Amino acid sequence: MREKLEKRLCGIVMINSVPIENKTVKNDTIPAESEATINYTIPIENEDDAMNYITSINKTTMNGTTSLENEATMNDIIPLENQSAINGTTPIEIEAATNDTTPFGNEVKNRRRPLLPQVILATVAYLTAICNGLTAGFSTILLSQLRAHAEDISVDKSTESWIVSLYLMGTAVGCLSSGFILDTWGRRLSAQVSALVICIGWIVMSVASSHHLLFVGRALGGFGRGINSPANFYHLEEMADPRLRGALSACILLFYSIGIMVVSLLGTHMGWRIVAGLGAGTSLLNVLLYSFLRESPVWLVHKNRINEASEVYSWLWGSTRPMQAERDLQELLNRINEDNASIPNSSSKWICKQYFRPQVMKPFFIIHIFSLIQVLCGSNLFIFYTVDILSGLKTDGSLDVNLTTNLTSIVRVAFMVVSCATLVYVGRRPMSISSGLGSGIVAVVLGTLIHVQTVPAWVMIVCVLLYVAFNTYGYFVLPTIMVGEILPSKVRCVFGGYIFTMNDMAMFGATKLFPSVHTAIGSAGLFWLFGVFSLFCCLFVYLLLPETKGRSLVQIERYFLMNNILWLTRNKIKK
Repeated sequence: MREKLEKRLCGIVMINSVPIENKTVKNDTIPAESEATINYTIPIENEDDAMNYITSINKTTMNGTTSLENEATMNDIIPLENQSAINGTTPIEIEAATNDTTPFGNEVKNRRRPLLPQVILATVAYLTAICNGLTAGFSTILLSQLRAHAEDISVDKSTESWIVSLYLMGTAVGCLSSGFILDTWGRRLSAQVSALVICIGWIVMSVASSHHLLFVGRALGGFGRGINSPANFYHLEEMADPRLRGALSACILLFYSIGIMVVSLLGTHMGWRIVAGLGAGTSLLNVLLYSFLRESPVWLVHKNRINEASEVYSWLWGSTRPMQAERDLQELLNRINEDNASIPNSSSKWICKQYFRPQVMKPFFIIHIFSLIQVLCGSNLFIFYTVDILSGLKTDGSLDVNLTTNLTSIVRVAFMVVSCATLVYVGRRPMSISSGLGSGIVAVVLGTLIHVQTVPAWVMIVCVLLYVAFNTYGYFVLPTIMVGEILPSKVRCVFGGYIFTMNDMAMFGATKLFPSVHTAIGSAGLFWLFGVFSLFCCLFVYLLLPETKGRSLVQIERYFLMNNILWLTRNKIKK
């Protein structure tokens, strides 16, 4: 009798022999080289105690229904095809349940969603980016044509500065209000309405008879873009396949750059009113296409519209893969429930307090500081003042400024393509660090070459192109796409809108101060400044920025629940 009891006890607490390639038991990884069977032998003092223990085990249930005697144990060693993790909430088709609690250990094998929905999402997102690029680059052709044809609408230096600055002011106001608008209306409707605002701005400018109407048109375009940009990023990132999310988001910036290039090319062959009309038509098409997209499931779940969120995941996964759609929905619900479980009530006190929790403030400050430092690394300043900067490279006039300007534009677009492709295979941290090291070192060398003025012009051109290449494929792309990745979903719109607003205000200040700073320190000092900030940003990224490639947004949020601040100490902190 005693012998039978011991065998039965071993059977109850034994994890069946299974391949253990990615299973964890109580957070202790079991070697993958072989299959393992874990036996826990329970000492038996007497037969009555043993029988009582067996009875208590048999009465124990999972969710109050399933006997552990006939089911998998707490570690959920279950066939992957049709089983869920503990409580039926986090399916383990791809990852063990315990991996969800420590998402930044070994990278989890990712699930691939069908390609067609991703293509549809990306197509509309990229058309939106082109529309934003058209309105951003319109000032250049507008001002040049107004100067050449003063009989149309007369402008002076003050008027020109207002045409440029009102667009930036409108963008800042749009970004500041985007948090409330995106949370209230949702991502899709916000993007759609803001595209309509941009369309109206184009129409106003195309029929403008005075510079005051141009002011109104540019302000409307900036305001619409300020809302449209974060709405477009969030809508795509919250619905994209985790494997492709970084590359798809980076391509938004690529198509934004293409939009700027397209409006410049159109301006060389068409009048600015015709270009404005084409911009209005493109924006109207964008508005119509958004009608065929689904709303973000993240926003729907936060609004307690669970059935609609389930339909969106079913659309993303296709009708033949309901288990995967249900798994993604449950993963999102679990994360939101975890947040809500830590909240005693939904009082106004919590509404304020939630913004100051460590898991919110850590990602906020990391991405905010990263974005602000990036402004001082010269990414955007070089775009706005390319001719001014290049004119100071060689004092003897041997450098062809127009040729170099065109080459920098080509290199920028080319390395945007490289960045989009690289994001599929390389993590955010390696890209950021290599971008910072490369652009920082090249900028310091270039500043030194400008100072000594003893090298041929072609050497400086090569250095300029290298600087643009390194800066573009990392620093120019990553801060923007990572805003939507690492900010928690509960505060993503509000804090993301604030970050975009501060970036626009910082850029506004930098562009206003640039002429006086350039005059004071010269081109050499300017590149030294770019180099120092690029290297400092590289150090900041190395210490603090988490790796988000291949992780779901839920896993990224859970990383910031850990006690560490530095990325390098993540495995040394007790979870």
